[in-house]
Formats: sequence, structure tokens, C-alpha cells
Amino acid sequence: MSVHSSPIDKVAANDDILTQILIKLPVKSLLRFKSVSKHWLSLIVNPHFARCRNPNSSFVSGLFLYSSKRRRNPELNFIPLQNNENPSDDGDDAYLAPLTTIPSLSGKEIFSSCHGFLCCSSYSNLEGDYRLRYHILNPTTKQFNSLPQPRDGHKGLNLVFDPSRSPHYKVVCVWRVDCDDLVLSVDSDQNKLYYQIEIYSSETGSWRACAEPFTANRNSQFHSGVYWNGAINWFNTFGDSLYFNMEDERVRTIPMPPIPHGDWKVRPFRYYGESNDHLHFVEIYNPRIQFDVHEIERDYSGCFVKYHVDLGSVGAAFPQ
Repeated sequence: MSVHSSPIDKVAANDDILTQILIKLPVKSLLRFKSVSKHWLSLIVNPHFARCRNPNSSFVSGLFLYSSKRRRNPELNFIPLQNNENPSDDGDDAYLAPLTTIPSLSGKEIFSSCHGFLCCSSYSNLEGDYRLRYHILNPTTKQFNSLPQPRDGHKGLNLVFDPSRSPHYKVVCVWRVDCDDLVLSVDSDQNKLYYQIEIYSSETGSWRACAEPFTANRNSQFHSGVYWNGAINWFNTFGDSLYFNMEDERVRTIPMPPIPHGDWKVRPFRYYGESNDHLHFVEIYNPRIQFDVHEIERDYSGCFVKYHVDLGSVGAAFPQ
């Protein structure tokens, strides 16, 4: 007697049909279905699957917020930005739990995020060594990976994660170099210091040094880098900003508009971040209700005013 495959077996054997079904499932279901089989796991973690599920990788469904008064051990709240997203016990947002429910992390502080992953620090006491540790956290699965300890005295850790390109993430660490350790000419600009970059890869599980040491203004904000355009972008409160290209691993400058004449020594920026695949920054030089939103050119040739914001009507509507 001949054995015929059932319709279910035919669907399960067809990767194209199976993928079309899986991409329509909520995230919570996908997390469960990863454990069905190695075949299903390979389909779900494939970068092509992420691109099919989210063809617009810059789509933002909501924000993670926590109270600034509770920066340590914060409760992580999800604020949906779409009208059709109403958190419920049965919806995709049900798995978003307070950070305090994640074990083994005490004194937590979030200082970097990228495409849904969070880079955070915590204090731990391992074998009497009470020191700051660093972790990459997935708030969806409530799982985290503790990083090997970076160099002491680093100036910032910046997370790089793009599921449409790779299931792996990287962490860019910038640390100051002692000039006595370098055979370099002394920079005449006393406002500049030497820095070095190391990269951690979740694929290899280790740090590696990369790029040549470079000079940067001591006011460079290495602790608040933004991943955009295939690079980590650092805002400088004095002079030009910097970016680190992840492909060729080189540091280059981003021309910035001049600081207005007056008593301003540094840029009083209020926001620097990526939105809808564009890099924006906001500077407010005086307490006022009008300001400009600048956008960085994709080729890093400069920036331009994208929006002019006037909050006068808001103040008139809510005078209190």
C-alpha cells in the first residue's frame, strides 16, 4: 500500500509556505516555536526571515521607558506607538516584564539600546570581587548574556545589532590610551586625547582590538553612541562629531554647524538619536519654545535643518 503525505506534512516540508505562515505569528508564539525542531529554529533565526517579517527594519512599534528616579533596578515599561497595539495578557506585549524579574542582576542601569536589545551594567560580587559587570539583555525573552570584562577605564560601550543582517551582535568599546604606551607624535592640541577601540562579538564570545589609535576631543560623548548607517555615531559637544564605520573599522569626522557666537563653549544638545533610519540631533541654546531638528546627511557631508518646532500653541493650550 502506497503511503501518501498528508497536507500538513507537505506544508511542513515546504520552507517557502512554512516561512509565510511563521512570519504572520506574534513574537510570543515564535519564541515557543523555536523549540519545535532544529529546522524551525533555523528558519526563525535566519536573517532573511527577519527581513521578511519586518521589511521596513526602521519600523518602531513602541518605546521602553523607566523612571529616571529609579535608574537602578528600573521597572521597564513598554509604551506602544501604534493605535492598534493594546497590551494585554494575550498580546505580544505580555512578555515585556519589569527588569527586576530578571535574576542575577542587581543595581542594573541601562545605557545603550539597539533594535530591541539593551546593553546594561550591574554590580556583582564574584569571589569577593565587587565590581561593575556588563550584559546584553533581550527584554522579549528575559534572557541576558554577560560580557567578558572590558578594559578598566573605558569611556563607553556601544551596542550594534541588526537582525536583518545577522543574528549576532557586537559591542564597541572605546578606552583612553596612555601616550607613554604609543610611539606617536605628541598632539599639540591639549583638548585632544588618544583613544583605542575594541570590539566584542557574540559570535566569537571575545574582545579584539581594532583600528589604529585615534585622537578625539576630550568632550566626545563615547558613552552615548548611536548605531546608524552601518556605523556607531558619537556626538561631540565641541567641534566636529565622529563615527566609526563597522565595515572598514575606521574613525571619521562628521562636520557640525558652528556654535553661535556668545558665551557658548559647548553644544547644549538635548537629543541625539536615530529615528526611521535617519540620524537627528536637537540643540537648544536658550530656554525657549522654538528649536530646530537637524539631520545628518547619509554620506556624512554635513547636516541640515529637517524640522522647525514651535511649541507656542502647546503653551497656549496648557498655560499651567
